[in-house]
Amino acid sequence: MDPLMLLFLLIAGLTGADSVSTVGWVTVQRGGSVTIPCFYDDRYKAHVKSWCKGSYWKSCTPIVHTDSRQEGNVSIRDDPDQRVFTVTMNNLTAGDSGWYSCFVNISGASDVGDRVYLSVTEGVSTLRRVSVQRGGSVTIPCLYGDRYKTHVKYWCRGFNVSSCTPIVHTDSPQEGKVSVRDDPDQRVFTVTIKNLTAGDSDLYWCGVKRSGASDVGDRVNLSVTDGPPGLSVEKQKVTGVDGDSVSVQCYYGINKRHRMWCKIGGSCASETSASLDGRPVLIRDDTVNKVFSVTMSGLERKDTGWYWCAAGNLQIPVHIKVKQGGDNEKLSSLVQLALYVGLGSLVLLLVIIITWKVQDKYKKNVAGGQNLGRTLNPNPEYAVIDRTGISEGDPPGQTPEEPGADVTYSSIVLPVLEQVSSGCSPHCPAVNPASDVIYSSVTQKHREGAATEALLYMWGAAAQDERDTQILQ
Repeated sequence: MDPLMLLFLLIAGLTGADSVSTVGWVTVQRGGSVTIPCFYDDRYKAHVKSWCKGSYWKSCTPIVHTDSRQEGNVSIRDDPDQRVFTVTMNNLTAGDSGWYSCFVNISGASDVGDRVYLSVTEGVSTLRRVSVQRGGSVTIPCLYGDRYKTHVKYWCRGFNVSSCTPIVHTDSPQEGKVSVRDDPDQRVFTVTIKNLTAGDSDLYWCGVKRSGASDVGDRVNLSVTDGPPGLSVEKQKVTGVDGDSVSVQCYYGINKRHRMWCKIGGSCASETSASLDGRPVLIRDDTVNKVFSVTMSGLERKDTGWYWCAAGNLQIPVHIKVKQGGDNEKLSSLVQLALYVGLGSLVLLLVIIITWKVQDKYKKNVAGGQNLGRTLNPNPEYAVIDRTGISEGDPPGQTPEEPGADVTYSSIVLPVLEQVSSGCSPHCPAVNPASDVIYSSVTQKHREGAATEALLYMWGAAAQDERDTQILQ
């Protein structure tokens, strides 16, 4: 067992711990501040209260007391109506780590008080002592400074961070029943252990690797019990709504020490306190059922984070997540719906425009093809005559069209050339200038212009052959 923890347990049983009580252990990052409450019996309302550094209040030198309320970065404030005095320490350094005592000065008799261990870490902080029932699971948060956001974090087992055995680290986040998850935005990594057994009881470290320097970390004592633990919660993760409230039930069993609600890396509140770091807090202790309920009201998004129930030297962490809700959530949903509808309408409009453009282009192409087939200008030497609807008979070699078919019959009249004497014998018969040669063909109107152009070419070739024949004759 941790020697410091053993010393704490031995001293906690001494007389005076019931008359004055405080939290057992507080961890704060270097450069931060902390407010620690010290509670006392009604009979000490008019007495002077003191705060000193040391594990035993009867031999330590007071730093501040209620009739001299400020000394350097330490201040003290008494509230006799609530029977609590609070000590605030600012701009903490690693040298501020150690045991402190809050006590009541009693003239002519032994002073009464209680002690707390303050741990000021070099960028990593966690809980001090967590108790879990066998077979259960637990998630332990490890907070770190902004400078370590990109560093590798790990969870190890042992007395010292320099010699402990690593179990998991953030670049290999799973090992058996133990897992680790880093959240750089919140500057916290969490370690989850499932199916706990008695053999899992030991000292563990939240560590951060540093290149070229010693690793930094903070230590937690994990104990696994066969029966109900000295302090527990039903759920370690609770969700609240912005502007609303959230409640947590902390079960403390036979633990008789003073119950508190604290924010990791921050201050603590108790049944007699009205707020925690400016946030309204209501704590009700049900001594019959051995449970104290914590209600935080007027939640804001910045309240998201890790807290812990405290009973004496035991802690159990609880994560509170504050999500957007109420009118803001409805407004956000309406905005999202409007965006979806607008985007869908835009896509539909684009489809309609593209479809219209394609159809319009297609119609123009079809019309252009038909016009090409119907408006070819014949050679000035030919006269083209269209005869539509002729029923005197089908052109030779053509398959009869079905009734009602749209058919065009065309005739080409070729004027006969003048008699050519060159290359012809005197016996060649003269060609009658008045006689013309008529060539005819038929085609459907719906054929493309290319077919009509091909027919004209064929007619021209046939006419030329006829003229050559007549000349040769």
